[in-house]
Amino acid sequence: MKKALLAILSLVMACGIGFAAVGCAGDEYAVNVAGGGSGEGIANAKSGTSDMGMASKKVEGEDAEGIEVYAICQDGIAVVVHPSNELDNLTTAQLKQIYTGEITTWDQVAGATATGNIAIGHRESGSGTRDAFLELIEIEDTTTLADAANTANTTGAMMTYVAGNPAAIGYISLGSLDDTVSAVKIGGVEATADNVLDGSYALARPFNVMYKAENMTSNDLLADFFTFLKSSQAHDIIVKEGYVSGLSGAPEYKVPETLPETKELDISGSTSVQPLMAKLAEAYCNLLNA
Repeated sequence: MKKALLAILSLVMACGIGFAAVGCAGDEYAVNVAGGGSGEGIANAKSGTSDMGMASKKVEGEDAEGIEVYAICQDGIAVVVHPSNELDNLTTAQLKQIYTGEITTWDQVAGATATGNIAIGHRESGSGTRDAFLELIEIEDTTTLADAANTANTTGAMMTYVAGNPAAIGYISLGSLDDTVSAVKIGGVEATADNVLDGSYALARPFNVMYKAENMTSNDLLADFFTFLKSSQAHDIIVKEGYVSGLSGAPEYKVPETLPETKELDISGSTSVQPLMAKLAEAYCNLLNA
């Protein structure tokens, strides 16, 4: 049963659907992970609709009021084009020009082998990936954005769009990058975990989780899961999935002698964080339900 559920989860993730993913359904403990976007993750953490929210951007100022914020890892944002486009490198200035409509055709971009108008792929309003990308390429006024050829509601949908359009450009979480699309260097630097870690790759952002401080004392399962998120096991999963972990040397998580009284957690928010969180939730539940 568990294997069947995880197979369904994998298919859902591949299709880019923000569906509720079940960590370990049918066992004693479960951690449910759903998408919805960073804005929804912040709102749900504040309202208590979810035990924990997820955001793929900085959470500060008004967004952070009333909640605690913890970065589980760092992620690069990969700028992607169709594999047939041999474009090797872009600067952040060129990206800004493309996304504000100052550059509109591929013949204006040195090194591009695509032709015709640039088909701009965007994430939906409220997406943490979109917010982080625009901030990193210094677009503060969204009214200056060029019209998008496609607006994707998930990371998977963005990849599907770019993979199917030779004239497309888009941006995705580095940890989701695969060979269906081609990642472009930014300022001559490849989009890799090592380059995010050493600070040389310009397009990087945190993967944050948010929660109400009082829930850490009232919800023993949430507190225990948070301990797992700071463990060596979490570090290994984060690195394996292609993200940058700050947990090197973290202690090993050990199942508590007195098991949590709470049996289920609900986590929601960023579809960029969702696949990684589902992996973390699955590993945690397997340990707790062993």
